[in-house]
This record gives sequence, structure tokens and C-alpha cells, in this order.
Amino acid sequence: MKNLILDIKYYLLFLMVITIAFYLYLNFGDNFGKNYAPEIISDTSFRDQMVLESDSETEIYKGALSKKIKVDKNDTLIKILASNEVDNRFIKALIKTKGSEKLADIKTGDFIEISFSKNKIPIEIFVTRNGLKGVLAEFKDKSYTIKNHQRVPEVLERFASVTIDESLYQSALKEGISDSVIMDLVYIFGWDIDFVFDIRSGDSFEILYEEYFYKGEKIKNGDIKAARFKRGKNIFSAIRFFSKVSGSKEYFSTRGENVKKAFLRTPVEFSYISSRYNLKRKHPVLNKIRAHTGVDYAAPTGTPVRSTSSGTVSFIGNKGGYGKLIEIKHSEDYSTRYAHLSKFNPRLSNGSKVDQGETIGYVGQTGLATGPHLHYEFRVGGNHTNPLTVKLPDAKPISEIEKKEFLDHAIKMINRLDELFLKFYAQI
Repeated sequence: MKNLILDIKYYLLFLMVITIAFYLYLNFGDNFGKNYAPEIISDTSFRDQMVLESDSETEIYKGALSKKIKVDKNDTLIKILASNEVDNRFIKALIKTKGSEKLADIKTGDFIEISFSKNKIPIEIFVTRNGLKGVLAEFKDKSYTIKNHQRVPEVLERFASVTIDESLYQSALKEGISDSVIMDLVYIFGWDIDFVFDIRSGDSFEILYEEYFYKGEKIKNGDIKAARFKRGKNIFSAIRFFSKVSGSKEYFSTRGENVKKAFLRTPVEFSYISSRYNLKRKHPVLNKIRAHTGVDYAAPTGTPVRSTSSGTVSFIGNKGGYGKLIEIKHSEDYSTRYAHLSKFNPRLSNGSKVDQGETIGYVGQTGLATGPHLHYEFRVGGNHTNPLTVKLPDAKPISEIEKKEFLDHAIKMINRLDELFLKFYAQI
């Protein structure tokens, strides 16, 4: 009898537990699921769950943990966040936040920067390509906001003086100058100096350029502000100037002459010149004397080919021994041809406008060609001329309206180069 009474008590206790559990499920089950089931967390319940000690806890404190992750192929935002110690609750809250689709639109090569607060809340999540412009998620007042964001960098000057002993590229790298700055320098002076054939040991240059920093970390290189290249007895100078008249940034000599020419000297990054302009050349395929009315630049198949000046496409297609050919008319007097291409820029057709330096096609060996190369022709008044020796027309100089302003600026920049040059060698 005693055991029976005990069994009844246990049975009644069990029924009571079941009844309480059923009551809690009916009244609070939805919220329970929303708060803790990873699939269905909501913004409201999330905010209710978050309990912070103080507002200061949500600030990025000095020495806070920050992570920078480069996006690889097949990466997703959720995958990256989950594998970098971001709690699932915060991931769910981000997904529910307006603008999350912009944050999640990541591409291979992008960077995701995550900054954690003292209590390990992912306070900032910044998706960026260049470190300055991107999409930012900020955690404030117990919720996220997502918006496009432009960081304001610190811009610092850097000066370098280089004497060439091997090659321009190797000598510049030894002084800590990055690839992008070297290429900018070559581009600026590339109209006056042939950096393939004209550079010799002992040539030198000074350069003043910008570097962009954010929170002490270098983000990228900026513009060259001023440069001076010494080649033998010749000195070439380039000063950056923002023209209010043209609304653009350009480089001028100290006399106000545009360092740019109306034409680029070469249309392709080439390995070597395989055939020069020669009106009595023996054709390598036809094996007979046939005038070679251009210059052949040997380069790997697929190398981008640039228009040497702005103009209009007057012909695009196949043309006999030229293979795939583009002809561009630049003015009444000037036109250029680009032959043996493997393919064209798909946007181009007859009548298309092209800009100087724009990729118009890619190196190939179509038509009568023994190997991959670009055949480049330069015509003046309809007549063939040697692209390597033709005097290129100048671009517009500084406007008379801005000439005094520019000359004052140029004097300051040259004095600045001289000052930094003396300081540089005083430290050696």
C-alpha cells in the first residue's frame, strides 16, 4: 500500500511537469524558437537578448582584435564570418538587417575587415576592394546598420632619389618604390623617353608621390606630385596640376608644356621588336621583297593592345595578310593600324569612339604571321611613316588663363624636390 501511494505521488508529479512544459510551449514557444533556433532569429528578439554592460563596451577599444580576410573563390560572407569567430547570433542579425545584400555581394579579391569590441561583439564589418571605399556594417544601440562607406585616409608624402645601375625597374625596387609608382613614372615620361632602348646606367630620377594610410596601415599609393628624370645632359620634369579649365589632372613641364603627347609611343607591352620599318624587307612568309610599312612588336598571344591616341574606328575585321585588323582615324592627318590580332574588344565596331590607352584588341598571329606579334602602322596624310622615329604631335599646353598659377606652383614643387634631394643625400 505504501509503495502504491508513492507511485501515485510520482505519477502526479510527472503530470504536473508535463502540464507546465505544455503551458510554457503554448505561451512562449515562438519566442523561444526565435531567440535560440538559429534558422529563425528575428531582429527584435535579438535586440532583447543582447545585454551590454555599458555603451563603452560597444566601442573599438585600443588594442582590440581586428581581422582582415581576403576573399577567395567560392567564399561567402556567412562562411567567412563563421570561420572567424563571429557568433551565430550576430550573423543572423546581419542577415536580417536592411542592406545585407550589399554586404554579402563579395567578389574574389575583396577584403573583409572585422573589428571586435572588448566583449567580442563584431562592432564593424567592412567589405572593401581598395581599403577605402566599400560597404560597412556598424553595431550601435544593440543593432546593426549597413551603408556604403568612404574612409578618409591620411595622405603622406614620400620622396625617393634613384640612380639607375641595372635597369630602371630593379633600381627603383631597391629603393622601396612599388610597381604601381614605377609604372606611373614610365607612363608620365613615356612620350619623351623610350624606357626600353634609351635608358642607360647612370641615369637618375627624383620623385615625390603620395601614400594613403588608414589607422597607421598603408592602403595604397597615390599620385606622383612631381618628378624629375635626368638622362645624360637632358632633364625632364613633370608637375601635377589640377586644371579648373579642363576639369582634369594633367602633368606639365616647368614651362607649362604638356608632358603627354597626342600619341603613345608604343601600343603594347612587348618583349622585343621582331621587325622594324623597312621598305625593302624580304617577307618571311612570301620570301620576296615587300615593303614593311610598320613595326612588329613580339609579345605573347593575348597581350592587350592599346590605342595610341583617341579617335574613331574606321575599320575592324579581317583584311588579307593583316589578319584581324583595327584601323583608327585620329584626325584628318593621322591614322594608325593594329594587325594580326587574336581578337577584338567586343564593344568596338565601325564608328566606335576610343580613348587614348584603351584596350582595343589582343596580340595574336592571324593572317600572314610566323609567330604572335603586333604589326603597328602610323600614317600621316595617308602616307606610311616610321612609328619609331616620327615626331609625335604635342598635346595642349597649360591654358593662358591658368599659366601664372601653374608656374607659381611649379616653382614651389621644383624647390621642394631640390630641398628633399639635399636632405636625402645629407643622410647618406
